[in-house]
Amino acid sequence: MFRGLLLPLVIALASLPLNAESSLAGPVTFTSPVAFTNLLGQPINNAIRFDDFTEDTSFQNASLDVGPLSFSSSGPAHIGLNKIEVSPVLLELIQPNFTPHAALYLRTADEGNTTVTLTFDQPIFGFGASYRGLRRDTAISYTTASGDHTLVPGITNRFFGFILDSGEFISSLTFSSPLENGFGIDNILLSNAIIPSAAAATVDEPNSFLLMLIGVLGLSWLRRKTRKAC
Repeated sequence: MFRGLLLPLVIALASLPLNAESSLAGPVTFTSPVAFTNLLGQPINNAIRFDDFTEDTSFQNASLDVGPLSFSSSGPAHIGLNKIEVSPVLLELIQPNFTPHAALYLRTADEGNTTVTLTFDQPIFGFGASYRGLRRDTAISYTTASGDHTLVPGITNRFFGFILDSGEFISSLTFSSPLENGFGIDNILLSNAIIPSAAAATVDEPNSFLLMLIGVLGLSWLRRKTRKAC
């Protein structure tokens, strides 16, 4: 009898859907804004520029709301950075058109580490931005349901973006650098995560094992009936 059940059991097991978590391969990264937006599969929810700022505005050891996100820095400050810079002077060689942008300063030192955190009004699963003067070893850290993660863009003067695995989202991210790094960030693109409601999450689903058992019994019965007919 058990030998007769073996083949139907194998077939039923093979037909079970794989757990989505087993296929997680980490975020997909981009150095092209076109490729980033094309793979999102939904419109960009927010495109953030700083053209509305009319004067330099600091977020050194403070929080600054810029619409769908807030900038904040912690650690030893820098007199000319960690602010929205309207008329870039320190970065004019890499921002010759004097476009307003967020001027960030990071460092790791004995007297303390300086980091910058972006906190989002709504959880996101896609983030991208254009950078100027970024150190290649600058790190972007964030936390999802699967744990803590760190990305190293490895770029200097170009776009960098990433899209999280399906079902994951973040509420903030933090920039840090092993050495001093002053850089600009602009044209920030955000794609909001779609989080299922509590009601939708509690909808009962058919039990996979029960379906498998029914399938095994059905196939076994059909096989026995066929043998008797012969």
